[in-house]
Amino acid sequence: MIKLASFKPEFFDNNGDQGNIAVLATHLSAIGQAFELSEDCNESDFLMIGDSSIAVHEHYQQELSELLPELKLRLLAGKPTLLVGRSWEYFAPLLGLEMSQGSRESKFVQLKVANHEVIGYHNSTVVQPRFFISGAFIGTTLFGPLLAKNPSVLKLLGSSLGVEFEGEFFRESERLANLVREATTF
Repeated sequence: MIKLASFKPEFFDNNGDQGNIAVLATHLSAIGQAFELSEDCNESDFLMIGDSSIAVHEHYQQELSELLPELKLRLLAGKPTLLVGRSWEYFAPLLGLEMSQGSRESKFVQLKVANHEVIGYHNSTVVQPRFFISGAFIGTTLFGPLLAKNPSVLKLLGSSLGVEFEGEFFRESERLANLVREATTF
């Protein structure tokens, strides 16, 4: 059974970030893979911490800080993890990862990172990295259901969870993602 965890999903869901859990769960269901959804972030197979408002982030800062040892282990192992927006900006320096800041940009972007062409909506002062990947550990300033728009990233996460996303269901997801890419103005 694959355990998918999300930290405080009702609060860490700016721009529909929890859609990433839904996309992953839907694809696991499509291939008949058993999984469970949890808010227990320790020792999960996949962990997501979405974006939040400043007030929410400050309210949960102590609990977020308690996740740092788990995140360090996940980064070292390249374990399936997705940190989005403010959560990524908060944890990156604590994980020893450098970020460069600039003027706030609010736009759709297309990036080429580690053999992945990634698209998403960026609204941040972070210039680099907008999309960080080490194994299956991902940190990004790209909001929303990133996995729905980026099937190569979804496939990587599936592979790191020991499953292969393929077949008609996955091909249809790729087709829809390509339609989104064609309709997005960069």
